[in-house]
Amino acid sequence: MHTFLNHLKNFAILAAIQVLLFNHIHLFGYATAYIYLLFILKMPRFATRNKQMTWAFALGLIVDIFGNSPGINAAAATALAFMRNYILAIFIPNGINEDFVPGTKVLRWGAYISYATICITLFCIVLFLLELFTLTRPLHLAISVASSTLLTLLFVTVIESFNKSNR
Repeated sequence: MHTFLNHLKNFAILAAIQVLLFNHIHLFGYATAYIYLLFILKMPRFATRNKQMTWAFALGLIVDIFGNSPGINAAAATALAFMRNYILAIFIPNGINEDFVPGTKVLRWGAYISYATICITLFCIVLFLLELFTLTRPLHLAISVASSTLLTLLFVTVIESFNKSNR
């Protein structure tokens, strides 16, 4: 029950921050930080894929509802949750128990940054492909994906560096 309440609290905080602040920041018309992805990145490894996808869909849907977007965040977040454990498995050190929350304490900084970069890039590719719904503007797509990935990664890294459980 305690874990569920912690997830719910983190869910609400990240959704509120995304909707009230980060959805309104678009650097140079391309880069938007998707801070709510931190919730998906930090889900416990032992959580079932269905549970991860349900949480991710709900979080993406909340962002879509309050951001007035047609379900693209829900779709991209669900796709990320589907692939997350496959990506995470690449970076798990030998001898680590499967019961952990991904972070720099377990994965170390290099592996965590790589894991987060791949996950955020995957999310941004799906999101912007759905948003543009065309491949006729590949430069715009590439700039949007790269800049949003870097901006999101910057915020995720800063938040992770202040996370008390990683010390």
